[in-house]
This record gives sequence, C-alpha cells and structure tokens, in this order.
Amino acid sequence: MTTENVAPLSALAMADALERRAVTPAALLADALARVARADAALGAFVHVDAAGATRAAANAGARQAAGRRLGPLDGVPVAVKDNIWVAGMPAHWGSRMWFDFTPPCDDIVVERLRAAGAVIIGKTNTPEFALSGRTDSPLHGKARNPWDVTLTPGGSSGGSVAAVAAGMVPVALTTDAGGSTRIPASYTGLYGLRPSNGRIARRHGFPPMGIDFQAVGLVARDLADLEIAYGLLAGTDERDPASLRLPPQRAEGKPRIGWFARYEGELVHPEVDAAVIECAALLTQAGYEVAPRPAPYDVALVRRVWGALSSAGAARAAEMHPERWRGEASAAIAAAATRGLAMTAVDYVRALDGLAGLRAEVSENWGEVDVYLCPSAASPAWAIDEEFPAEIGGKPGHAAAQNTFATWVNAIGHPGLNIPGRPHADGRPLGVQLVGRFGGEADLFAVAGGIAAGAGWTRPAFPSW
Repeated sequence: MTTENVAPLSALAMADALERRAVTPAALLADALARVARADAALGAFVHVDAAGATRAAANAGARQAAGRRLGPLDGVPVAVKDNIWVAGMPAHWGSRMWFDFTPPCDDIVVERLRAAGAVIIGKTNTPEFALSGRTDSPLHGKARNPWDVTLTPGGSSGGSVAAVAAGMVPVALTTDAGGSTRIPASYTGLYGLRPSNGRIARRHGFPPMGIDFQAVGLVARDLADLEIAYGLLAGTDERDPASLRLPPQRAEGKPRIGWFARYEGELVHPEVDAAVIECAALLTQAGYEVAPRPAPYDVALVRRVWGALSSAGAARAAEMHPERWRGEASAAIAAAATRGLAMTAVDYVRALDGLAGLRAEVSENWGEVDVYLCPSAASPAWAIDEEFPAEIGGKPGHAAAQNTFATWVNAIGHPGLNIPGRPHADGRPLGVQLVGRFGGEADLFAVAGGIAAGAGWTRPAFPSW
C-alpha cells in the first residue's frame, strides 16, 4: 500500500492494514503529515506539529508490528490532541498569549493512555483562549476554519480538533467539553463527538478547570466505530482521579428507552435542526425502540446563570495566574469575563453553587422513565467565520447564547452526550443531533447511535478532499 491510498481510512481500517502488514506506521504518519502540510495553512487546525516525536513513536510502532506484538487497534495510528490538554514535550498554549512559552512537565492521564495504546501523537490543535468560546479564534494562533467551507467556523472550543479530523489529517482527536465544546463543533463538521460522563476519562494534570467539573475530556471521529474503540481504550478508573472511581456500571442489556424534544420554548432553533431530530425519533420508533416526546428536563435560564458565574470566576482565577500581564494580553472576551469574575463576592459564588445543586436535583427529578434523550446538539448549522454568532436562526436574529441552548445542561449535570451526524442541511452544511444518557450510560448512547446509523434514510456527503 502506498501513502497515496493510506488515508482517509478510518482508524479501524488503518488498524486492519497494519495488522495485515499492508502498510507501516511510518507510511501512515507520512501521509498524515503530508495532509497537514497541504491543508493546515488554509484551516488553522494545528498550533504545533511534532514531526520528530511522531517519527520516533511511529518507528517504535513499526518495530512492534514487525515483531507481531502490536498493542491494539490504535498502535501506529496518527492522532491529535487539543492544545489545552497536557502532552509532555509539546507546548500547551491554552489559546493564550500568557502561555505562549509553556511546555507541560508531564502527560495528563488520557495522554498516558494514548501512548500506552501505541497511538502516534502528531501535534496539538487550535482552541480559543482558555477554551471558552463557541468559535475558534485564538489571540495567539488565529482562526480555525471549517473544512466543508472555509468561510464558516468549525465552532469552538474544539475547532482545531474537528477541523483536523473532518479534513482527514487524523481519524481521531482528543477534545474537551465544558459547555458543548465537543458536541457543537462535531455537529458543524459532520463528526461523531462524545462528551463522556464526569470521571469516565480520568484526569489529573493540566490547566485549572473553567467551571469546576463541567469540563470533561472528549473525542471526535468520522466513524462511530472509531469513536467507540478509542473510547474503550481511554476510559477507565485511575486512583489519581477520584471522580473516575464513582461511576456506575454501564447498562448492557435491553433497548434503551428514548425521550425526545426538538425545541425549547422561547429559544431559537433552525427548522432543519428541528426536522432532523424528529426524523431520528421516527427512525428509532420504526427500529423498535420505545420512543416518546418529552419536555426538556432542565431550566435553560438557570443553566446560563450558573455557567456564566462559574466560567467568569474560572477566567478570573486563570488570568490572575499572570497578574502583571493579563489585562494587556488577554483577548477582549476573556478580559471581560475575568473582570466580571473578580467583581464577584464569595456569596455570589456560593449562590452559583447553590444554583448548580438545584439544577442537578431538578434534572434528576424531571428525568423520568427514559434512558436516552434525543435533542439538537446546536440550534443551527455552522455560520460565517468572522461573526461571533449566527446572524439569524430560522429567520430570527441570532444571539451569543443560542448555540448552547441544548448543550451546556449536559455539562452541568455531568452526564454523557454524543453528537451524531443527521440529515445534512439543504445547502450541504452538516447538521448534528444529540443523544444524552444517564450518568455512566455511554453504552446506551453508542447503541442508539448505531441504530440511527443503520436505519438512516440519508447519506452523509463525502468529506471534503484536502
């Protein structure tokens, strides 16, 4: 097999070719690096490429391949890591001028597991400052662009990771998700994107979280099977992360019960997003699932108040790590958030925590006899890259909070959420729908996603060729 026809194979197809010795890890890496060289100037997906380190990792994987001792399906497969996740020996800029020269002293646990699986980490992907924006435009590295149409945003804050995967540079990439930062960009780029339950992918080292436990390490992939295999290798307990020890066992029997909602009263949603959710609900009914319309189990106004307070406090805490520099070096959005956070009192912060506790109790009470909720991932498809938010959604003026209407509640309660590709927009833009499970219920999400993919009446368009 030559490097010209190595990719865009899926990770599992790469693994099969490696197992058959039809291709080498070095050839897969050469193809990935060639794709980055060819496309990244236009897409801004990567902020650091470690060709030397990746070459060493590929050589080690090649030696294991030659000896018949491959470590598993990701051994020798190129992957990418979001810039706010620590990888020893690679810069971690957090999208900020304040960390322009920072290199972490160690790997976070998820990166340790990537290395243990033999994956070849080719570099770090673009994120907005502190990973706190719905689009990816870093003051240090500039914009990431959507491979489907470079005049559109790939979303944020995992815009670099989704751009790298959608453009075929790598089949799988690590992300983070504190308010929708994996699922929303995945919906804009036609990918599967998972925000797992709190603790499911263990963490220990890294930047301070922006909103206590809202953030989880996530994954994006073109193919559901790739996402599942990567998740299976990276998830699991670790005593260094107590949250990873508190998860219930995953459900493994019976068809999950589905509740669905396509709109939230008083909030914007594009008609084609609405239609995509309804179509998936009908498809699941036809496939024999128990499916019923349900009201949204959360109060979106409370979600926004809590997230606004906690993220502002988090921005202030991070900015104050550089007290002499942040006012001059932070982006306007982060400077404003940090200023709000510094003006908060201890009582304000505790009120936000009280609101979060109330929200979690309310969702638990309202959840009902449902295993999985089906709803939008984002209110609309991707929008113009130079705009802060969509100018209009369904014929009505857009606003900054609209895209998080259906996403951030999942972070607040710590449950798993999975974006899956739905029927594309009439103009060709990808659209995603979201599956939200019970705490620890990732297996249910994969099962339902597989049911939708198997019965889909639409064909996902071919990914753009880069």
